[in-house]
Amino acid sequence: MQRDIETAFVPERHHRAPSTALGFRGLLVFTGIFWGCFSLVTLAYGWDAFGGSAVTAWRPLLSDTVGAGLSIGMALALSEVRRWGPAARLALAAALALVGVAIYSAVVLVLVGPLMPPPETPDGGTEGMLRIMLVHYWVFAAYGGFYLLLDQGRAAPGGVSEDDDAQEWLRTRLFGRTEVWDGLNARWFWTFQGVFWTAMVVFSTANLINGGDSISTAWRVVLGEGIGMTASSVAHFLVLKPTRLWPLYRRAALALGVAIILTMIYVCAIWFSYFQVLPGEPPMRNGEPVDTGLPLLLYLAPRWMFLNFPVFVGWIGFYLALDAAKRLRSQERQLYNSIMLAQESQLKMLRFQLNPHFLFNTLNAISSLLLDARANEADKMLTQLSKFLRFTLDAAPDDRVPLRREIDAQRLYLEIEQTRFADRLKIAVDIDPVVEDALVPTMILQPLLENAVKYAVSQTTRAVRVTVEAKALSDDTLELRVTDTGSGGVSTRAYSGGGVGLSNIRARLAVLYGDTGRLEAGPQPEGGFAAVITMPLERSRAPKITEREEESDARTSGR
Repeated sequence: MQRDIETAFVPERHHRAPSTALGFRGLLVFTGIFWGCFSLVTLAYGWDAFGGSAVTAWRPLLSDTVGAGLSIGMALALSEVRRWGPAARLALAAALALVGVAIYSAVVLVLVGPLMPPPETPDGGTEGMLRIMLVHYWVFAAYGGFYLLLDQGRAAPGGVSEDDDAQEWLRTRLFGRTEVWDGLNARWFWTFQGVFWTAMVVFSTANLINGGDSISTAWRVVLGEGIGMTASSVAHFLVLKPTRLWPLYRRAALALGVAIILTMIYVCAIWFSYFQVLPGEPPMRNGEPVDTGLPLLLYLAPRWMFLNFPVFVGWIGFYLALDAAKRLRSQERQLYNSIMLAQESQLKMLRFQLNPHFLFNTLNAISSLLLDARANEADKMLTQLSKFLRFTLDAAPDDRVPLRREIDAQRLYLEIEQTRFADRLKIAVDIDPVVEDALVPTMILQPLLENAVKYAVSQTTRAVRVTVEAKALSDDTLELRVTDTGSGGVSTRAYSGGGVGLSNIRARLAVLYGDTGRLEAGPQPEGGFAAVITMPLERSRAPKITEREEESDARTSGR
């Protein structure tokens, strides 16, 4: 039971070895081959443009090294969403490629830009930036496409490979260890990021055009927002995700600090994309051009911090709300699974408490028959016992069966007891045909009948009648009644209070029906004893006897 509950609380992925297709070592080899070939083609094609000297070759090589690192980050993000469909993974790869190419193009302009000839027109720098982004976007898109093709399979089950260990180690260092309580998973996080930062690009572009700038400079907006998206993603993996189980007040304080740091990074990104990457005409102050270096950043930072800080407070607020909602939903689902497992285990334990008692009495009776040289009666009792046990094996402890099948099974039990007591046990069954298809818990009547035989029939030498009745008290209430004509006042009838049989029935009814299922038992005024079960009247969804039920009925009836 404990193991089942732990399985319910802990998601399945925490119980199995990491399943990777390409592996971390394969990812490094693939990335090295891809970007190595690209670097060789770039050097061969632009050798003259790079100055025709090995002294300056480090610039494009360093740029491509940054591109390789961005590609590995993109691949790791795609590996986190292997359960997504192909279309969703392709869409995410396209979005990540856009972010990667924006950062890569900025690095190329910083490192390789000084080696290129100056633009002939004022807008030449913008056109060059757009051209670099367009060409290299397809490089990142091709990398993502090849990676998805190579990452289609699944590793064979078994132990954890060295590649799995390496990739898990890197993922843990970069993204933080996955907690048992799920929060904002990869799919929801990247969907949130895509929606939020796409809205930011649209808003900033509209603000740019409204300020009189050309639409051709919108790449600066994409670059700045891409850096903001990258910084917030890093904050998620390194800071916010590993601390999701912190108390609320500590996490709120941490989130406020993260928002301040992200705002500072975003302000630097705006300054970098507008005044450092292919800078245009510098702004004028008092008729003199303004130095666009660090002094301008320090001058504009307070105002830009004030304007953009609410943006990241909003990002943090949405992030925490979504994370809390996902964690709450996950915990509710896991708690529900654990309750269902505990309920199932409790029903099984209650059922297993009944069977050993019954088997002991029956086998003891068979032994007595054999000692008395009544072999034919012992053989008949064994046959009836085997039919009865077939019924108990066909139905699980938490199953509910039509009432007619339950009555057929209890007839077998009463026939076994009739073999023991002969004429001292009289049986009467009165079932309203209207409730024959009503669903009842398996073996719910057996302990009542067993106790009636034990405390009424076996305690006297006269004949005792045991009656089983079933009827509908209303459209939604079923009554099952077991009565006998024995001595209702005999002190040995302790089972009417808190005996094992009665306690088990009450416990099963409470687990299955709550307050709507109850059992009342006690002596009758006219003599004898009565036990009455009241429960909800639930009809079988398939009133007609199915093939499996017909086979089970044939077994219990001996056909």
